[in-house]
Amino acid sequence: MNESALIPLTASGADDSKPHTQKPYARWICRTLALVTLSSSGMAATLAPAGCPTFHCTVEATGVVYQPFIQTPLVLNSNDSLGSLLAQGCSGNGTTLACLYSDDEATGIARGTLKLLDATTLQPIWGSAGAANSYDLDVSATYGQVPVNFSDGSIAAGDAYHHVRYNSSGAVIGKLAVSGRQKNLGLTLLSATYGVVSQEDGILTLVNMTTWQNVGSLTLRDPQTKGPVRLVSPSSGTANNVYAVARNPKNNNGFLFSVALKVATHRLVVSSIFTFTGVTGASPVVVTSAVSGLPDDLVLLHVPGLVGDPRPQDRLLGLADSPATGLAPTWAIALTGPLLVGPTVDQASGSLFYQDPTRPNVNQVSLMTGDPINVFNLQTIGKYTHTFVLNGHLAASEVGGVFTLLLAGKNTSSLTHSGQYIMAFQPVASPTSLLWSYEISSVSATNSAAWNFAPSSQPGVVCPIAIVNTRSKSIISRVCDF
Repeated sequence: MNESALIPLTASGADDSKPHTQKPYARWICRTLALVTLSSSGMAATLAPAGCPTFHCTVEATGVVYQPFIQTPLVLNSNDSLGSLLAQGCSGNGTTLACLYSDDEATGIARGTLKLLDATTLQPIWGSAGAANSYDLDVSATYGQVPVNFSDGSIAAGDAYHHVRYNSSGAVIGKLAVSGRQKNLGLTLLSATYGVVSQEDGILTLVNMTTWQNVGSLTLRDPQTKGPVRLVSPSSGTANNVYAVARNPKNNNGFLFSVALKVATHRLVVSSIFTFTGVTGASPVVVTSAVSGLPDDLVLLHVPGLVGDPRPQDRLLGLADSPATGLAPTWAIALTGPLLVGPTVDQASGSLFYQDPTRPNVNQVSLMTGDPINVFNLQTIGKYTHTFVLNGHLAASEVGGVFTLLLAGKNTSSLTHSGQYIMAFQPVASPTSLLWSYEISSVSATNSAAWNFAPSSQPGVVCPIAIVNTRSKSIISRVCDF
């Protein structure tokens, strides 16, 4: 199931034809590779140090932030007037939100697919069709992508044709043509100088972020048939490595690609492929060796089945990415159904948390072995009705040894109250009670997108922002102490 492959770059003209089983670079021991400032001669490319600046908050897509959440939310403010958000929706830098709208209902300067919102008031500051000297992204930007927020206030987002760098006022300061022609799933940072734009047609565009130029591309293919593949979700990464999940629509096989940036030649190379069966909708979550203490980075991925299964079985896999042998499973957890949102990681306890696909449970398991540690029934703990189900992404705060989860759920009973809730839960410190629970809508949501954050009245403490989609609209809600 573990295969080695090297696919030539299609845009740069490189043709490395020898298969690799070993990555040609030393792994960097760091947690968030992108928080490194580029050369002063080009554009700064330091991730915003607050908020949730990229897909699932970190380059590794763990959903973990390092700011404490408020202990008692008192005030709710919401905005549902700007249009519809799909999938992920927004990212943020702690004071603003950058959101991609598939349906635009804004007017004036707020018009456009990409909108910048004030994270406290949730009111628009500008849109990519209303701001001066801007570029309005095609609707292909909105299916799973979130913008990247840099520390200088600039934002990167793209569509099927271009990836664009905007300044804090919405003006274009960099625009490059991407190599693919289908949905843009966003930018993943690989090093201090390079990032990769992933597109649905299996094409990865290598970006020099100092000059904001397309410097090459890689076309991912089925390792057996050499046929085209389609990416199913945004990519995640570590230092000089990107992880992309794809499927072959003709044979229903799925693939996790480990793609390395060859430092010496500045080219992308497929270093390992893990093949499974069925179509996963999950993005890979990467736990670096510095976090886990394991010898190799660990990639967490939901798969619908393994090659050789007599009957397909949903699993959560922990795959070690070894320089010598490539991607290989070290443990597997049987699931009751498809994993709808990615897991998150608690470094202090050496465990990961994931939501049960069919029950209102959050499971805690060992990062090292996948062995179960605890199961938390949120319906019971939160004293919700028997119809309560979890329906949102996981986020977490890791501060001072206290691990706090953010979750979303809904009551669906027509006989009692049907509402949408968000909650904070400290499963290690306080496993039998919620830190807080708040009803943000009297109408239950179909899903709750990735979390974001706004300033509270207390320095360094943040207020959660939830994005929920009902059958008729998208609602951005902030719960805070003022």
